[in-house]
Amino acid sequence: MAFMAAGTLLSLAILPPSKVVRDDGTRCSNIKHSNVSTEVVETLKLFLNWKLLLIVPAAWSGNFLYTYQFNNVNGVLFNLRTRGLNNVFYWGAEIFGSVGIGYIMDFSFQSRRMRGFVGIGVVALFGTVIWSGGLANQLKYSRGEKLQTLDFKDSGGDFAGPFILYFSFGLLDSMFQSMVYWVIGALADDSEILSRYAGFYKGVQGAGAAVAWQVDSHNVSFMSQLIVNWGLTTISYPLLVILVFLAVKDDIKAVEGTTKSTMEAGPTSAGP
Repeated sequence: MAFMAAGTLLSLAILPPSKVVRDDGTRCSNIKHSNVSTEVVETLKLFLNWKLLLIVPAAWSGNFLYTYQFNNVNGVLFNLRTRGLNNVFYWGAEIFGSVGIGYIMDFSFQSRRMRGFVGIGVVALFGTVIWSGGLANQLKYSRGEKLQTLDFKDSGGDFAGPFILYFSFGLLDSMFQSMVYWVIGALADDSEILSRYAGFYKGVQGAGAAVAWQVDSHNVSFMSQLIVNWGLTTISYPLLVILVFLAVKDDIKAVEGTTKSTMEAGPTSAGP
């Protein structure tokens, strides 16, 4: 909360675009803001946009899997203090996953499309291995079964396997999310268009999370939830490959529109 509050206050110090001057003395062009009616119409159009329809399974699965991982793996297998420790490593793994896949998708090849294909392939490989581990783990217990919860100090070797699995879930989550955001960012060079794409993605993602919690509250079996989660992510990979193949270009020209803010080349600095 403290960091969020500090960030909010710092945002008040940002200069308006009209007062930003580049090192060569030129000023940034003023941003032409949209209006409510335009945004409503453009948002509705997103539901007919074939590019975003290809992203829907990935968006839906993005937070759908949290219910299974948090409630039915960490929440069922471990005691209270170990769950807290596990979450430190889960979110810590997100750092490594995002940095790793970020490098692949930003720097591994000169061709942007090739980076997209390779990145999706890497995430698909990791996803298959990790969810296979999840299946092996899930075969050992089921909903309603009374389990002896694991403790990081007292459970010895029994703790290691489920812990590594949960850590890997965090690793995969950041890789998957970063991959999808990269694909979305490669679809257009207009920040206004991309903001709508990102909003669509987050909206579908939130809806998926809400449905997942409701599914779990109706006591759907753990195995069924695992299969749905694995299936959704698996379906996402070929759809994203198709999207990269059809919509992502290797040149530096705008794929869809040109930016209306600060896309012109050159470093910027604050002017009077």
